[in-house]
Amino acid sequence: MGKFLKEKDIPSVSNYSVPLHLQPVFVNLGHKEGDFHVSEKVASQCLSLPMSPYLTQEDQMNVVEIIKDA
Repeated sequence: MGKFLKEKDIPSVSNYSVPLHLQPVFVNLGHKEGDFHVSEKVASQCLSLPMSPYLTQEDQMNVVEIIKDA
């Protein structure tokens, strides 16, 4: 989805693409992939879309329509 949005000039970012239990800082806890399947699924599907007080209603609708087309 991120690549599709980029092609349409809509900025997006995946802020939490690696769930906390799989991040290097928590390796000492001994968790592995599959231990928290819900957080792993959410991490693989979450996407942050443009958000700003300066985003016009027209811009918002443009983002909505492009996502609906995806």
